[in-house]
Amino acid sequence: MLFRVGVLKSVKFDVPVIVVGNLSVGGTGKTPMVKYLIQQYSNTHTIGVLSRGYGRLTRGFLEVKESSLAKNVGDEPLEIKTQFPEITVTVCENRVLGIPEMLLINPDIDLVILDDAFQHQYVKPSLSIVLTTYSNPYTQDFVVPMGRLREFRKNIKRGDMLIYTKSPNLNEGYIEEPIPTFHSKVEYPALTRVFGGEREVNRPIIVSGLADNSQFQEAQLKKYPDAICAGFPDHRTYSISEVKKVIYDADRLDNNIITTEKDWVKLKTFIRELKPNVTVWIQSISLEVNDPIKLKQLIDRKVNGETS
Repeated sequence: MLFRVGVLKSVKFDVPVIVVGNLSVGGTGKTPMVKYLIQQYSNTHTIGVLSRGYGRLTRGFLEVKESSLAKNVGDEPLEIKTQFPEITVTVCENRVLGIPEMLLINPDIDLVILDDAFQHQYVKPSLSIVLTTYSNPYTQDFVVPMGRLREFRKNIKRGDMLIYTKSPNLNEGYIEEPIPTFHSKVEYPALTRVFGGEREVNRPIIVSGLADNSQFQEAQLKKYPDAICAGFPDHRTYSISEVKKVIYDADRLDNNIITTEKDWVKLKTFIRELKPNVTVWIQSISLEVNDPIKLKQLIDRKVNGETS
């Protein structure tokens, strides 16, 4: 309300800023959407990504390096940097201060993506993309503590577009919303081996620490019905004993571990130090959108400063 009536001011930057966020407290797929935008625009723009770095033990502005530790910069920013090493990735709780700091590091940046910043209204974005899950849409949720919404449903109007994520398919039909609406679904490409020798995968242990482990686990169990699932809370900071337990369980199966990109950036330090006789595979994910051409056209208009 204070922003709406002008008591608190939003800062507008000369460089286009895309906000990826949600109304709920998490688990809507913001990081996959940030990656999707990077893939769409990395050939035409010099991109900078700024996140608060949820769960990190540090404070203030930091540039994320490939050699950074997840505990210092957050697992999701490190995941993004690992997959896109050419992108400038930074963390800072204060986005108004973080954006200029990032531009000092790389003055060529001409497109900024703010991860999880829909509620951070001190920055006036060029475009706000709001995410909600298909299985638990914001329209059926309530504000904390009754539900998991950070703010009231009516504030969806502050966004420029809404994307229903984790949809079972892309032909869900029209949903009446006050802003342009899209559907996206998760695709699982082939596994990528990141540690150990080549092995046939039959009975792996599935390791994930996500807001909702079920979709990831179900996708793996369809391919490997005899797998064992080890699910942890979101943003899990793994202990050495937990990693040893995972290795022990993998050894009792067929010495294969399948994990997520987000979890690997935290597990890899332990795995490389312990040097176990296991093979670790990453199951990456990609997004498919029901109308990618229209989505990109809407984003382009905002990024280019078009009003119509």
